Amino acid sequence: MDAILNNNGVSLAMRLFHYIPAIIPAAVALAVYGVVAIYLTIRIYISKSPRFLYILAFTALMEVIGFAVRIMCHFYTDLGRYIGMTMFLLLAPNALALVNYKAVGEIIRLSNVETTRFYLRPKFVTWFFFSSDIFSFCLQGAGGGLQSTVDFNSIGIAVTLVGLALQLFFFACFAGITFYVQRNSQYQYYVEGQPNAKNRLILCLYVTIGLIYIRSIYRVAEYATGYGGPIAKLEWAFYVFDTIVIFLSFIVYCVFFIGNYLPKHNAAAQLPTDNSSSSSQTEKGDVETASKL
Repeated sequence: MDAILNNNGVSLAMRLFHYIPAIIPAAVALAVYGVVAIYLTIRIYISKSPRFLYILAFTALMEVIGFAVRIMCHFYTDLGRYIGMTMFLLLAPNALALVNYKAVGEIIRLSNVETTRFYLRPKFVTWFFFSSDIFSFCLQGAGGGLQSTVDFNSIGIAVTLVGLALQLFFFACFAGITFYVQRNSQYQYYVEGQPNAKNRLILCLYVTIGLIYIRSIYRVAEYATGYGGPIAKLEWAFYVFDTIVIFLSFIVYCVFFIGNYLPKHNAAAQLPTDNSSSSSQTEKGDVETASKL
């Protein structure tokens, strides 16, 4: 305990966390996220899934690093460790949203639907929401750094809160586009061995969108009530509404594996057509006739 005491006997951990970070839940989180990172990396590689899904494994790895630093903060807390932990655990889960953006963009691209609505173009869906996330990342990152200093603490909280609020807004817009794509029968594509691939993929997106939204609302409430507010002082709230919620998102990504419902890397998906089915039947008939002869 003496190792973490400074500032005339006042624990820096108590000043920054408002509690001494517990080892056991952090160690459990580190272990489960480590398993998730390894599992997703292997599964994405073996299944030859689209490369953007490696973002999932990378995000899990960032969680591992964040909780490793949190364990270190139990024994000794300094400003550098606190900022590093905050960056990894606050920002890394936001990358999960990028996977959802790219997945919907792929649905639109594979469907080959011509539209005059700019917000339904695959590049717009992917890159606009990606850019909005990067912008909110920067605000949250800058706010996380500022709130660790005494002089700019209140400014840092405000900046982080704006970043989180913008993320909630853009994520709600994205959810609306996802709903439209699901309901519109024009947006269809074909993946061999996966009937109704679009709806199964979007089911995964809906569940993870809801979970990520819960986590973002928790973060907004945490910063809205203040750096030393009642929510920030509750370590269990962090694990329930952040760690467990994000872990459940990973479970959904593993069970309803997105890679199953998109074409494999360097493979093409196409809409099943009557012409293709009739031509295949003709070829089959020709083969049967030839065998009889």
